[in-house]
Parts: sequence; C-alpha cells; structure tokens
Amino acid sequence: RIALVIERFDAAGGGRERSTAQIAAGLARRGHDVTVLCQRGRAPEPPVRLRELGRRGATRARRLRIFAEDVRAAAKDGRFDVVHATLPVPGCDVYQPRGGTVPAQAAASLRRRGPVGRLLARAAAPLNAHRAAMAELETEVVADPRVLLLAVSEMVAEEFAAHYGRREGVRVVYNGVDVPDPDDPRRADWRQELRFRLGVGQGDPVFLTVATNFELKGVQETIVAFARWVASRGDDTGARLVVVGRDAPEGYERIAGLRNVGRMVHFVGPTEEVFRYYAAADACVLLSWYDACSRVCLEAARWGIPSITTVFNGAAEVLASGAGIVVPSPRDARAVAAGLDELADPSRRAERSRKCLAAGVRLGMDRHVEELLAAYAQARAPAARGQA
Repeated sequence: RIALVIERFDAAGGGRERSTAQIAAGLARRGHDVTVLCQRGRAPEPPVRLRELGRRGATRARRLRIFAEDVRAAAKDGRFDVVHATLPVPGCDVYQPRGGTVPAQAAASLRRRGPVGRLLARAAAPLNAHRAAMAELETEVVADPRVLLLAVSEMVAEEFAAHYGRREGVRVVYNGVDVPDPDDPRRADWRQELRFRLGVGQGDPVFLTVATNFELKGVQETIVAFARWVASRGDDTGARLVVVGRDAPEGYERIAGLRNVGRMVHFVGPTEEVFRYYAAADACVLLSWYDACSRVCLEAARWGIPSITTVFNGAAEVLASGAGIVVPSPRDARAVAAGLDELADPSRRAERSRKCLAAGVRLGMDRHVEELLAAYAQARAPAARGQA
C-alpha cells in the first residue's frame, strides 16, 4: 500500500506530475495498491486512486504547511505501508525531491542573475515565505534518519551531502522516462510533416528546446548562441531553432529579431504531441541553469537524439558518455555554438545518436520503478539504512 505525495497531480502536467503518473501506473501494474495524495488533481487511470486533501490557507507558504500536516495525518491512520513524498513532508518514509533540493534551487536562482540581480535577490530572500517554508520542512525531513532520501541523479545525492552533511540513507534512483517506440513507423511521417511546416529542407538541421520555464532553461542564452552559430555559417544555413513550451514568447522573439534570426526561431506553445517535435528534430538544446535530471534530455536520448546541456543538469551524467555535449554555463555562447556546429553535421551526429540509444536502455521508467521498489524495501527495514 503506497502513497505518492505531490501538491498538484495531472498526468498531462509538468515533468514532475508526468513522472509521478508514470510511477503510479508502473507500481499498479506490478500489483501494488497505489494512492496519490495531493491538494488538487485529475483522476488517474484506474486502479490508481486519487485522494485530494484540499488547498487551504491564505498564502502559498501556509497552504504548503497545511498540506504537509494533512499528509502526516493521512499517513498516521495506518492505511499505507510506504509514504513516498516528492516534496518535504515530515513523517514520510521516502523523500524524493524530483526538482532537486531547496538550497540547490536557491543557488540556481542566484546563478542566473547578474551582480546587481544577485544583490537584490539576496535582499529579497527573507520575503519569500514559500521558499522559507520549503527550506524549513526539508531541513526537518533530511534530519530524520528514518527517512530514506532518493536522488534522481548523482548531482542531487551530492547536494544532500553538501548542503545537509547527509550521506547515509541516501540512495540514487536515476530518473526514468516512458517514451513511444523510437521505431514507430509514424515517426518518419511526423518528421516530414513538421519540417515541411517549418520550411526546412531534408538536410537542414533542426534544434529543439522543450521548456516550461524559459528563463530557468536558458532559452535566451540558446537564442544568443544559435545566432552566433548562424553568423559563423553565413547565409547558407537553413537551420531552425524550435522552442516548445507554455511560457510567454514575446520577449524572446524580440531577442531573436535583434540578432537577425527571427525567421529561424519558432515558438510553438504547449503541446501534448511533443514526440512529433522530437521526430522533426536533429538535436535538443537545454541550457539549464538548474535541473535535477531533465526528462527532456532523457526522452531525447531514448529516441536517439543527442542534446546540448550544462553541468547544472543531472542528465549531463548520461550525456557525458558521448550521448551529447555538456557545456560549463548557459552563457558560454562559444561552447554552445561549437556544439551546434558539431550536431549540425550528420556524420558526427550519427555517432552520438548511437550512444544515445545505448544509454537509453537504462533510462526507462520500468527500471526506475523496480529500483523504487528496492528502495521501499530498504525504507521499511531501518536497520538496513546507510547501505545505499
């Protein structure tokens, strides 16, 4: 009897919600009794159950604290064998911060700002009551030796050590993703259809960015690097940069226009058919200022599509094997442009594509769920803690 805890639940929502939905379905397929505990949500596919605990409180911070109290009360009734929380809820058995630890997120917020912005952000930090509440709750959870901490990448495991001094009872369960069959016969049709819509020739490179938060995922820096690469190639490139996501594109469109690549950068908006865009793409670009372990890079890898990302993305651990290109910072336009140049070359891209498919074997959600079950067994045997 497993409780999965998340604030909002919608299988069609963001990466954290999709991951939770896929985990719930995978656990249920193995015969486990799964309930999603959330404030609000959309009913999952049976037999997974949804239990809405409500969304109460005048502020976001207060709503978070009330939700944590409600989850603790629900767990105390003895209905669950394992309470697996994706946000810091004292009293849980397993804590898996799918978005990374709170201190790492705060550091990323400062990292992407200039000197003045960092000063202002530090001055305003005490006013961010929600982040303060998250930090307080996470500190309480991590300090509890009975809680098994799950990291979706080695990078997050190091965060637990660096920010909390906790190494025992930390287990890496590397992120996983479900994807359609990379050999789906429709893939060629999707590629042809979308590339025709974009006005792209058969040999012209298409670079893809998929992001909800454009600032966090370095969309501005991607456009700047893309423009630098285009300028180095002259007017003979038919390349396109396609950005998929729900964020407002207007400011980014102006940036592209000012750098003379406005006609080459396309903003698509949110879509439930993202794999049609993967089919059209030759490479992904995700210049994350912070990602615990990006689903986008993992999905692309499982489809044989190499990515360019940063050292601030836990998924870089996969790409470092040759399945992609890792740059030191989103602002390193020279390194990103060099990566674009390499991945625009079909022969050089093909080798990285083969390495993507090889790495993708261990990136599936089935593997992730099996490792979660092993972690649950550890969480229910306190004497085994520290052997992760």
